[in-house]
Amino acid sequence: MPHEIRTGPDPEAPSLDRVTLVSPDGVEAAFVPAAGMVGVSLALDGVELLAHRHGLEGYLGRGSTFGIPLLAPWANRVAQRHQQVGGTAWDVVPGAPGVHVDEFGQAIHGLVPGSPGWTVEGTDADAEHATLRARWTFHEGHERFVSFPFPFDLDVEVDLAGRRLRITTRLTPASDLAVPVAFGWHPWFAFPDVPRSEWVVDGPFARRAVLGDTLIPTGEVRDEPLPCGALGDDVLDDVFVDVPAGSVVSVRAGSRGVSVHYVEGYPVGVVFAPGDVDIVCVEPMTAPTDPFSGRFPLRLAQPGSSVAAVVEIVAERF
Repeated sequence: MPHEIRTGPDPEAPSLDRVTLVSPDGVEAAFVPAAGMVGVSLALDGVELLAHRHGLEGYLGRGSTFGIPLLAPWANRVAQRHQQVGGTAWDVVPGAPGVHVDEFGQAIHGLVPGSPGWTVEGTDADAEHATLRARWTFHEGHERFVSFPFPFDLDVEVDLAGRRLRITTRLTPASDLAVPVAFGWHPWFAFPDVPRSEWVVDGPFARRAVLGDTLIPTGEVRDEPLPCGALGDDVLDDVFVDVPAGSVVSVRAGSRGVSVHYVEGYPVGVVFAPGDVDIVCVEPMTAPTDPFSGRFPLRLAQPGSSVAAVVEIVAERF
């Protein structure tokens, strides 16, 4: 059987198209390009692997992340209103278009949720895979440009082959200004048919960034590995740096689970498993939390070139 592409109105937001990639190996992955290219479903054998939380309505209305959201042009938090990279200075003002804040009043998760400007560049399917390609054009005319004054294009290719979902994200400057590279993805996983205490987390992360009271890195890094094994009552909210390409973090819940493969371009990983909701997130990021602070080296995409990063999510059977 070949892979397939299905397109139709999203059940939550009928004015927006949902694109579903279908694998003959029992996996369906659905994205809504016009809603920030968010992944709204990843199902294995008809069983949903993603946490829906407040759904598409919450994501569009107040930036409440769910599913597999793209976080750009920065991932996670920025601590201060005023930002500066090189000779470019700007303010990230709460209440500005696309700016959402955390419990500490810090801007969080970039500017993508609910953002206009996404276009589908193409889809195709054959015996080997199903692919969706979309582009976000972020130039001076964009309503959210004031909160990140760097023109760029962001191209996302989502490719489903069997049980492997491969997401390639490419940032290309659109002017003679170098662009800070700080995007990431934030997949929310949930396994409601298995008690959280029995979910097993495993991965090689070993270099933990020390966080302050508002979850901003202090700049100190310690050799402390990711706690592996059954979650039990553990609460995780850790930022790891120096993540080698090829690293794999897995979450197993009974007879199914997921593995997240840091294929290339993501030297930072966050593992988040709060105590008040049964979810676990394994987040690939191109830069640490508060990326423009200068505490850690920041990569720049130079004019005339691109920076790409690749992550794979594999739906696992055990």
